[in-house]
Amino acid sequence: MFAMLGDIQFEVVGSPETYESAGAYDFPELRVIESKPRLQWVGDELERLSLDLMWHASFTNPATQLALLRATAAQHLALPLVFGDGGFRGFFVIESIKVKSQQLSAGGGPIAIRVALALKEWMADLQLLSKLATSSSGTVARVSDGLTSGVSALLTTLSATGADTAEIEANDVPTNVIVRSAAR
Repeated sequence: MFAMLGDIQFEVVGSPETYESAGAYDFPELRVIESKPRLQWVGDELERLSLDLMWHASFTNPATQLALLRATAAQHLALPLVFGDGGFRGFFVIESIKVKSQQLSAGGGPIAIRVALALKEWMADLQLLSKLATSSSGTVARVSDGLTSGVSALLTTLSATGADTAEIEANDVPTNVIVRSAAR
């Protein structure tokens, strides 16, 4: 296995054909009277990942794989991305899916398709995380019930591993409790 996004596995055979990571750093210009503008770093931008996948009927069912990917994207969840070596990359949302049919059957079913998958990093709200504290038993607990609807279950579910900090790790929260709330 190359990597796993939530419950979706990306196998080495046939995919991904390319993997790209992009990060940026935000430096807006501050205008100064009678001088050139100054730059000020205000923060890092969210990481974006691109994977170009090739699914062929000789090693998978392209239609089934695409349906699973689209169904997962339609859930609008932040999913953990873990590589085959066990490295946890963080939580990502599916930003876009582009499909290009390479080969179709006589009935129009896909034999070979290329999928360009774009992922965007998801970060927890630091103000909400600051409302979490470590209890005397060593497990993460909420300090206040001030967390409102629309807050990810990642921030309101007690750690499954009994971690002694408010930092979220790959196995702390099962993906089935990560939900997207209705817009206000």
